[in-house]
Amino acid sequence: MARLDVKTQDPERYAQVKAEQEELKLQFSMAAFGTSVARLCPYCEHKIEILYRGEHGPSRAKCPNCGEEVVFPPIAFRLHTA
Repeated sequence: MARLDVKTQDPERYAQVKAEQEELKLQFSMAAFGTSVARLCPYCEHKIEILYRGEHGPSRAKCPNCGEEVVFPPIAFRLHTA
């Protein structure tokens, strides 16, 4: 099945969403949210998603690389005090 080409289908909407996404990337990559974790597929170790600092519930995703359905447990970033 061919992928949907959103750039050519609605270029105006694509540009708007792309700008919003770039702004969010910049916002969450700042020092306060600098901590992130990549969730990898346990079958093929393909990177499925990146989580930024905060509370995250369990999630389910289909790996685009191997096609397996993967369930991830909840994760919480906590400050470590020594």
